Amino acid sequence: MIGHELVGVQTVLVPMRQEHVTEQYLAWMRNPAISQYLESRFQEHTIDGLVAFVESAAESANSYMFAILLRDGGEHVGNVKLGDVDTHHLRGMIGIIIGEPSAWGRGIATEVVEMLSRWAFEELGLRRLAAGAYAVNVGSIRAFEKAGFIVEGTLRSNVVLADGSRADSVLLGRSAP
Repeated sequence: MIGHELVGVQTVLVPMRQEHVTEQYLAWMRNPAISQYLESRFQEHTIDGLVAFVESAAESANSYMFAILLRDGGEHVGNVKLGDVDTHHLRGMIGIIIGEPSAWGRGIATEVVEMLSRWAFEELGLRRLAAGAYAVNVGSIRAFEKAGFIVEGTLRSNVVLADGSRADSVLLGRSAP
């Protein structure tokens, strides 16, 4: 795992640690309005389970998980993960959650994805990054596109929404400069 911070205009990414697993983080994962587009919404979340998840990511040789903190005040507003890094094909996948509604619509997700992408390309030597989103999650797709990702494909009727209806999912990708 990395031992340093990534600093942006609005945010600082720090390696995710047990201290970031709070009741606030648990509330994000249990809030349907926040977790509705996460695959983890199908699990029952507990503090112990989140601690185990964070510890597993920290110990992984191919996964990097960061807490997203506001530069002004240090509030923990979300998490971002670069996971399943494949050192043979030099690729990885980004997943992000902005859990604090007060942080929505401020360009934070775009900044975080840009910072993490730059780090992945420059420091890890990756050549390709990917992400996925439910097609109805327009904000997430827009954030990735603003960070240089392009929509590479659509999987029709690929996911089940919270109301039981089916929706498409979108695959996004970005290659190293």
